[in-house]
Amino acid sequence: MIVRYLSLTFFIFFFATIGLAQDSVDSIQSDIRLRTFIENEEVPLNREVVFHVELEWKGDLNKYKISEFPEPAVSNLTLRGSGSSNKVNSAPDGGTISIKRRTFYFRPLEIGMAYIEGVTIIYEDTYLQHRESLISDRVGIKIIDPLPEGGNIKISPTWLYIILIIIILSVSLLFLLRYRQRKREEELEALAQKKETVEEKYLRLLKETIHFNTDNIKDSLSDLSHLINGYFSEKYHFPASNLSSEQVIEVLQEKGLTQESLTRLNEFYKSTNLVKFAGESVTDADFHRLYDTVELILESQKLPFTEGEDK
Repeated sequence: MIVRYLSLTFFIFFFATIGLAQDSVDSIQSDIRLRTFIENEEVPLNREVVFHVELEWKGDLNKYKISEFPEPAVSNLTLRGSGSSNKVNSAPDGGTISIKRRTFYFRPLEIGMAYIEGVTIIYEDTYLQHRESLISDRVGIKIIDPLPEGGNIKISPTWLYIILIIIILSVSLLFLLRYRQRKREEELEALAQKKETVEEKYLRLLKETIHFNTDNIKDSLSDLSHLINGYFSEKYHFPASNLSSEQVIEVLQEKGLTQESLTRLNEFYKSTNLVKFAGESVTDADFHRLYDTVELILESQKLPFTEGEDK
């Protein structure tokens, strides 16, 4: 009787212990979640199948220790490479959500169905020292006809000839338009030069190149001398810049320059020579007077030629 009682007590204690152990295992059930997915269910033969294996749980990244992400078994695919990443997001309750992801890149082998078998992930809860595993489902991908590559586009001979003709016509038209534009510009320039007399040209240069507001009046005076000598050289065809002022006046007197212009020119040369060779200073008033002298000589030359002038 006592033996039966002890045996019954032992069995009750044994099954109660098993039940408590089961309850303990259930109480430490992990919250980690496995998710696998592909980016496209239909993939052209000349593109890649991108397959993601993702683990997600609440808490920091050190909560679970993942042994590895094994390479999945595949059919009608070949592995090109893989990469992994970790990410921590904020949870709505203020905690954190950790995500570990491994991405596999596969090349299709032929048109038809391809399959990625389920993967088994073994993990360990670092806080509770509890090891478990997760298994994903099988994934199917439809491999379709390849997409046309940019370098493999074929053009028929007819279209090739049409394109070449269009290019040739376009280039020819462009050259024709540029030629006509250049010809028109040359005609306008020649017309402008034909209408502009030598006096008009140097009066224009006088206003464009000789300025009163300058920090160096001596340089401006030198430019003024070069301008009037350049005018005489072009007008009467002799090297005025290489001659002395007396020689220039002698040549111009022979050419029939009016006595009034010769007198003004003589006064101009005397003033510029004193500044150039004697080092005399020149004031703004002096420079204005000499500028006006050159302008008056040019203006007077716009009148009809006298007998001694070149025609």
